[in-house]
Amino acid sequence: MGIIIFFVLAIIAGVCLAGWLAIALIIGTSRAQKKALANAPAILDEAFDGQDDVVFKINMESLPFEDVVLGAKKRGYKLASQSKDTEHSQTLIFERAAV
Repeated sequence: MGIIIFFVLAIIAGVCLAGWLAIALIIGTSRAQKKALANAPAILDEAFDGQDDVVFKINMESLPFEDVVLGAKKRGYKLASQSKDTEHSQTLIFERAAV
């Protein structure tokens, strides 16, 4: 009987630990994206600095897709290609727009 209680408590502890780790991951990701949004102009200026082609990776901690595409457009670039790397990340390739 004692071993059954031990296993039940171990399972409950594991589920609780997994829940806390998930919450910590969500909070960390949210903070990282808020930081990226606060620094958006500098991030976009650095990425779109005059090169002919720019590769920009999007994930849960980076700027949102829409902000990157609109920021690139303001800096004279157009989206040429995009590929989904994983469920939560993708690679965007921009070309300098013809003037």
